[in-house]
Amino acid sequence: MSLIYVTGLSGTGKSAVLKELRARGFCARGVDEDAFADWISRATGERAELDRDDPDLDRHVWFAAHDWVLSVERITALHAEAQRLGEPVFLCGVAAGDDKVWHLFAKVVALVADAPTVTARLAARGEGYGSSPEELAAILGWHTTFEANYRRFGATIVDAVQPLGRVVDQVIAEASS
Repeated sequence: MSLIYVTGLSGTGKSAVLKELRARGFCARGVDEDAFADWISRATGERAELDRDDPDLDRHVWFAAHDWVLSVERITALHAEAQRLGEPVFLCGVAAGDDKVWHLFAKVVALVADAPTVTARLAARGEGYGSSPEELAAILGWHTTFEANYRRFGATIVDAVQPLGRVVDQVIAEASS
């Protein structure tokens, strides 16, 4: 049937939507959780492995030198799986390069939240992307253009500030329309 991309900035609830879709019995995959993206060196363009257990890892240096990029190959395979299953398959997450796979998605749903909500959610989850002042500043910088950009490309915008159940109901409704 169809592959549905559920995306949004850090702190908009993509992982929560993923978990709820799975709990409701839908086939749902996560960009981060199920390896649909790779770290790519900005210098070489090659895949790189992030060793989060390395005690000498400087996260700031690492993130400045690498991009998290969607895997065209793996998302193409997921699209084929969605066709075989005959039911909606959801891919939840965000990474660079969605312009290279946009054509594989029957629908794109962009989760949005106001800047104070994004800031509060990121602060509440502690460690992880968005926890440093530099990362938060980058996310809030993207926040200024995210919704307009996704609207321009035809995404359905869902207000992710509302209760999770309603957000997921809207995502499912979009997959059915």
